[in-house]
Amino acid sequence: MRKRKILSLLLAFVLVVAVFAGCGQKTETSTNEKPSKQFVTIVTGSTGGTYYPVGTIFSSLWNEKLGDRGVVASVQSSGGSVENLNMLKAGEAQLGIAMANLTLFAYKGEGKFKDNQFDKVRFVTALWPDVTQLVVTEDSGIDSLSDLKGKRFNVGGAGSGTEYSCKLMFEHVGGLTFDDVNTEHLGYFEASSAMQNGQLDGMNAEGGLPTSAVSEIFASKTPVKMLEFSDEDYKKLHDVAPYYGQFTVPSGLYSKLDKDIKTVGIKSTLIASADLDEDLVYELVKSIYENYDEISDAHKALEFVRLEEAIKGLPPVPLHPGAVKYYKEKGIEIPEELLP
Repeated sequence: MRKRKILSLLLAFVLVVAVFAGCGQKTETSTNEKPSKQFVTIVTGSTGGTYYPVGTIFSSLWNEKLGDRGVVASVQSSGGSVENLNMLKAGEAQLGIAMANLTLFAYKGEGKFKDNQFDKVRFVTALWPDVTQLVVTEDSGIDSLSDLKGKRFNVGGAGSGTEYSCKLMFEHVGGLTFDDVNTEHLGYFEASSAMQNGQLDGMNAEGGLPTSAVSEIFASKTPVKMLEFSDEDYKKLHDVAPYYGQFTVPSGLYSKLDKDIKTVGIKSTLIASADLDEDLVYELVKSIYENYDEISDAHKALEFVRLEEAIKGLPPVPLHPGAVKYYKEKGIEIPEELLP
């Protein structure tokens, strides 16, 4: 009887040791587990613009370079800047591309965001200038913005930065309102097709150069031209919207574009919510600039996305702390108004 008790005690001791050994082994295994997934959706614009293809390039880069750290990136088309800002605010996406001026309005609660302030929006990096490209058919009789009265013209997606720009330009350069023009709210490729089918007289295709839908319409059988902004036109616009700059669409960029076109534009930006993890944003922005040579040839607009240009042309909206960390490491001096 005593032997049985001793055997029972020995067996219990062995079981206890096994349990503790198992726990130790489990802890060791857990350190080798894959990192938890970090899902990153970047919202962009219409597929015929610049935002969507560049968003695709970024998401592919992040999956390739940061996938082993658990980053799972995807791209989503959208109506453009305003929708992207609203989606970030609602937590429906982690990153977005938006025009710098609209990001400022969202941060301050002005303009379209008067009753919908998004004070947690943060810049990650400046990108390229979103260049205004007013493309019209040759037979439309349109030679200036004031000639758009009564014409069929695409102003971009509802709630997009392009639509906002059109309202400003129509009013302050052309002396028109949307009521004076037969406006459409189509994606850029849809607008290009409608122009080729005789259903539209023109479109504004704001985007980085070159813009796919503009390449398409210039290469089509439909004769088209691009309207210019004189220095006087630019001054009228700049007086009410000082975030606009002057840019040139170079001759030969598009098929049959045989002269330089003076136009205007605004910097586009990569944005995030202040709530997005600091270390994640640090890695995302670091991967862009430390793989610049790899991505710069993928789209001409990315030629503007250089580290020395990362914070140039940004209005006073704070940078995300993760971006600040990377830029300080690289010795970039950050103005006070851009610090979180």
